[in-house]
Amino acid sequence: MTKDKIFIAEQTLKILENTSWSKLNIDQIAKSKKKLYIKNKNELLTNINRYFDYLLRKNIKEIENSSSKDMVFEIIMQRLDILNLHRKAIKRTIDHLSSNPHLFLKLLPSFIESIILIASLANIKINGVSGAARIKSILILYFLIIYTWNKDQTSSLEKTMTTLDNYLTNLNKIIKL
Repeated sequence: MTKDKIFIAEQTLKILENTSWSKLNIDQIAKSKKKLYIKNKNELLTNINRYFDYLLRKNIKEIENSSSKDMVFEIIMQRLDILNLHRKAIKRTIDHLSSNPHLFLKLLPSFIESIILIASLANIKINGVSGAARIKSILILYFLIIYTWNKDQTSSLEKTMTTLDNYLTNLNKIIKL
């Protein structure tokens, strides 16, 4: 990820701490940057998601090689820790996406890229039909966990961790991770 894209993601998240997504104006970000490499607000969301992927790669230098289930748990919790740093901005964005499903659908390819990253970091095979099923399952799991995280008021994300562990246990019974 380029320094410019990192800067844009950080600026967008900073603005979203105090402004709703619907009131966010791309010109607010352009003011702080000579050349803006983002054409519209949808690209801002994709850029933020890629920024989180970048931070995840950077933060997970080495994950303990254990079962794929345990590795997925650790990776998703690491990603949630990253999201937690921008909790208010992410919650505002989730609220907006919840009431604008067409926008959510436009972001789906970016979310799938994130899930492929999570699967690859957890050494999960994603080739073939069974791999596609694993990706879809992890994607659904991720959205369920984001929903739980969004409602979780505990500082340690205890509810989110418990829910994630339960979902992963059930998912592992259905589709071998």
